[in-house]
Amino acid sequence: MVRFVVMAAGKATRMGQDKLVLPWKDTTVLGNVLQIVLEAITLQGRHSSSKDLSLLLAEIYVVARHPIEAYLKEDRIKMFNRYGGVWFQVPSSKPLAETIRYGLQDLSSKVQSIGFLPGDQVGITAQGLADCLDHVQQVSPDFLVPMSGDKAGSPVFFHKRYLPELLALQGEQGGREVLYRYPERWCKYPVEDMFFLDVDTPEEYKALLGQIGKAPV
Repeated sequence: MVRFVVMAAGKATRMGQDKLVLPWKDTTVLGNVLQIVLEAITLQGRHSSSKDLSLLLAEIYVVARHPIEAYLKEDRIKMFNRYGGVWFQVPSSKPLAETIRYGLQDLSSKVQSIGFLPGDQVGITAQGLADCLDHVQQVSPDFLVPMSGDKAGSPVFFHKRYLPELLALQGEQGGREVLYRYPERWCKYPVEDMFFLDVDTPEEYKALLGQIGKAPV
């Protein structure tokens, strides 16, 4: 099994506000990412003839600053809960290493890999994410790293043998601190460059909203 850790407790200093609650399509920035993760897990579930949700090959754990209702509509909240999603709310923004530690809580013996996904990565697609998940399940690599040309991006999947190093991170150190210690162990997975698209500044947000045909509110 793979755990998706969606990291949504950062400071968003370049945006000047909590960007993850901003409108995006018919939901919010974080809501869009969560919907895509749920859709990817659904695609994975279709590979099995069983309808038993306990047999799904992935789980989702979110570390966020607000209640789930601030990001997702009721129908998607029900889906999140039905799939056994865990929502961990923090009272204020947290350093990256602390967010990672929250996301690694209560790992069961079934979890073999952990994929870390930023809550503002609006470019991900359900099929692309499901394909990455498929490859992790089939190969069980030390690290699965999505690549567009020479550019590495998220979500990176870490085998659970690297848990001690992930838990030892401090401050704003992220998973890349561990990843770049072992470049020879990377399993590189090709994706489109748009897969890495995220939202960092007000200018980027307005430009991206224009591209999807929705004016900012």
